[in-house]
Amino acid sequence: MTDPAVTAKQLVDLARKNIEDQQSRIAQQREVVAMYERNNNAARLSTARRVLQQMQKQLARMTAAHVAAEEHLSKLTGDEASVENVVRDAPM
Repeated sequence: MTDPAVTAKQLVDLARKNIEDQQSRIAQQREVVAMYERNNNAARLSTARRVLQQMQKQLARMTAAHVAAEEHLSKLTGDEASVENVVRDAPM
């Protein structure tokens, strides 16, 4: 059976990766919005802005989940030595 702290560390790492990916997608979407603004494409601009807002809301939810995962890991490990052992045992 897998150590709960190792699993929690893997979830923290996965959440961090998902946040980084979402931030990259948001940057790309901002470029799309800017392109539509430059081209005066009102029909597509409205949709692009709505998608951007949804992406930002999802990022906020992802960030909250990441914080919760870190807090859970902290409760499982309790001290710095335990965290170091989990990091060593749970490569990502």
